[in-house]
Amino acid sequence: MKRFSKLLSIGGICLILHLVISTQAHADTLRLHQASSYSVLGPPTVSVALINRVLAFYQSPASGKGQALFDDGVKYGVDPVYALAFFMHESSFGTTGVAQFTLSLGNLRCITAYACYHGFSSFPTWEAGFDAWYLLIRDVYVDTWHLSTVEQIIPTYAPASDHNDVAAYIGALESAVDSWRSGQIAEFGPVHQVPTVSSTPPVVASTAVTSTTGTTRTPYPADNYSILGKPSIDGAFINQILTQYHSPAAGKGPLFFEEGVKYGIDPIYALAFFMHDSIFGTEGLSLATHSLGPLPTPTTVMCHCQDFHGYRRYATWDESISDWFQYIHDDYVKQKGLTTVSQIVSVYLRTNDTSAIRFAIKQIERRVDLWKAQAHTH
Repeated sequence: MKRFSKLLSIGGICLILHLVISTQAHADTLRLHQASSYSVLGPPTVSVALINRVLAFYQSPASGKGQALFDDGVKYGVDPVYALAFFMHESSFGTTGVAQFTLSLGNLRCITAYACYHGFSSFPTWEAGFDAWYLLIRDVYVDTWHLSTVEQIIPTYAPASDHNDVAAYIGALESAVDSWRSGQIAEFGPVHQVPTVSSTPPVVASTAVTSTTGTTRTPYPADNYSILGKPSIDGAFINQILTQYHSPAAGKGPLFFEEGVKYGIDPIYALAFFMHDSIFGTEGLSLATHSLGPLPTPTTVMCHCQDFHGYRRYATWDESISDWFQYIHDDYVKQKGLTTVSQIVSVYLRTNDTSAIRFAIKQIERRVDLWKAQAHTH
């Protein structure tokens, strides 16, 4: 009897363990399913009609733009329901905050292709803002960083270090997505499955960047900030700045210094342009291109780079830094005869927005003054 009881006890323990393991496996499977159900990739799960209905209900200044939001989703292989959810969370569909002035779906930080308004990219139209958001999500988050679900994207897109409630942001997006998908089925029926380009890089239509590339603009008058001359900072100082800002190019200070000496360009200006363009490679297009600055294609035989939607893309920061100095020397100094910050920036930015140009000039020159003063005190 004791032996039977012992066997029964062992059997009971095994049964309990089996139930626990099965329950845990089911929970893990459920969590995996939930995570995958919030992948931004895929065909549209909401229609143009529903998008327009939502925008109109919230009295969005982007009302009537549902077709553009939908079409961009198809082009980039990103379900537009997520674009709509980000739009709601960031600015209540453009009705609050800086988006009222920047026409930005996702409150994107400054991108060199567009004007910069108090640290945020400012777009000429809502459609341009939509396209920039989709391009960022697809090319940087999905294709470069391999982040494709809401839970993976938000900690980087809206980090806690910027005083964001990451968990609340994720919950708000997923709740909105669930609500709109349910509303779509109840009111309009399933969305016709439109083929996407999720397996191939998106083809970007002509934008303000490419349309201004070939235009001829009159450079601004020369100022007192000539980029030519001996280095005013050394490699150690450059490394200190790059490390302070957690730049992916940290440690490349000696290369900045050497290339500056080689081409007769004070490396402090390369550093200042690098900060203005992408905060030392920590945001914007530079995340995907590893580019010190938004240098345009076509590429040259001497350039170890590839075309990336009209810009040069590099495999390493070393190649990018070297090419920037050579490009500025050959194209701006030698060919165009432009040697000062005001002259170069007015062409370099590839924009006709005079306020953006003046702002960039001031920012670069102030940064140069600050670093020269800091280097002098050390």
